[in-house]
Amino acid sequence: MSATGTYDRFDELDAGRVLGDLSSDEVNEWKDLAPRHQSESSGELDWISAELELRNSEPCPLSSSLVTRLNETIPAFTEKKSKKPASANVTSIIPWLGWAAAACLLVLFNLPTGDGVQNVSAELAQANAELSDKANTITDLESAKQELAKLNEKLSGELATESEKIDALNTQIAKLTETLPLLQKFESLIQDESDTQRLEFASASDPYKGLSGEVIWNDEKQEGYMSLKNLAVNDPTKNQYQLWIVDPDRDELPVDGGVFDITQKDGKSIIPIRNALQVTKPAAFVITLEQPGGVVKSKQEVVVALAKS
Repeated sequence: MSATGTYDRFDELDAGRVLGDLSSDEVNEWKDLAPRHQSESSGELDWISAELELRNSEPCPLSSSLVTRLNETIPAFTEKKSKKPASANVTSIIPWLGWAAAACLLVLFNLPTGDGVQNVSAELAQANAELSDKANTITDLESAKQELAKLNEKLSGELATESEKIDALNTQIAKLTETLPLLQKFESLIQDESDTQRLEFASASDPYKGLSGEVIWNDEKQEGYMSLKNLAVNDPTKNQYQLWIVDPDRDELPVDGGVFDITQKDGKSIIPIRNALQVTKPAAFVITLEQPGGVVKSKQEVVVALAKS
C-alpha cells in the first residue's frame, strides 16, 4: 500500500477510534500505523468527540476528587510554551475528558441532585412513617385477636355450662311430663273412689331410714300407685326394687307387684303397681331390693320399706 493510502487508512481508523466502533483487529492496525502517521492535529478528533459528548450531556456536578484530578492535569496541556509536544499533551488528556463525561452521565442517570435528594429523603421518611403505622396496626390487631380468642374461650365455657343446665332442665321436664299423668291418676284414685285403700310406708332397715311415702289400692279397679320420697337411687344393671303384695285371703305367698327404679334422689316418685295376679283386700305392701329383672319368690334378704293396715 502506498504512503498516501496508508495515511488515508490511518485517518479512517483514527476516526473510527474516536467514534468507538473499531474491531479488535482494526485497533491493532491503528496501533501499527499510529507511530508513523499520528501528528499534532490527530488529537483534534478526540477534542471534537469529547466536546460533542459534553454538549449533548446534561450538566451535572462532579465529585470533588474528580475535579481535583482534572484541575491538576489540565494546566499541563494549556501551557503553549511547554517543552513537551502538543500532541503528547492532547493524547494524555483525552482519556480523562472521556472518563469525565462518562462520570458525569453516570451521576446524571443514577444519582439525584439537591432537590432530588430532599424529595427522596422525604419519601423515605414518609414510607418509614407508614411502615411504623402499619406495624402498630398489626400489633393492635394481634392484641385484639388474642383478646377475642380469650373471650371466645370464656364464652364457649359458659355456653357449655348453660347447655348442661338446659339438658338437666329438659331431663327434669321430661320426668315431670312422665310423672304428671301418674300423679293425676294417683290423686284421682284417692278423691273419686271411696273404697280406695291408703297406707303409709315406713323404712324397714337402717340403710333406708328417712324414706317416706304411701301406697293406694283399689280392689274393684285392681289399680294402685306408690308415692315415695327419699328412696335411694338404684343402678338397674346391678339391682332393682320390687313390690310384694300380701293377700291373706289368697295364699301364704305374696303377689309380685312389679319391679321399678328410682332415678332421682330428691323429689316424689310415683310408681304404678303392676300386680301379676288379682288381689283382694291386701294386708301389707313390702318393697325389697332384688337382682335386675326381679325374682319369682323373694328371700327378703334386703327389705326396704313396709306399709301395712
